[in-house]
Amino acid sequence: MTAFVPRISAALMALVVVALLLGAAKPANVVSPDKLVILSTVDVKGKTSPCG
Repeated sequence: MTAFVPRISAALMALVVVALLLGAAKPANVVSPDKLVILSTVDVKGKTSPCG
């Protein structure tokens, strides 16, 4: 039974590595926007300073 634990651990580690590699794949097509829309230049309190 002691040989069973390392096999399960190795299989679990391999599964985690495969999941991480699949999740790190680059997206095929990234569309960059043609226009920039600024919705607001003031914060909620109506102040334009960076710290409010």
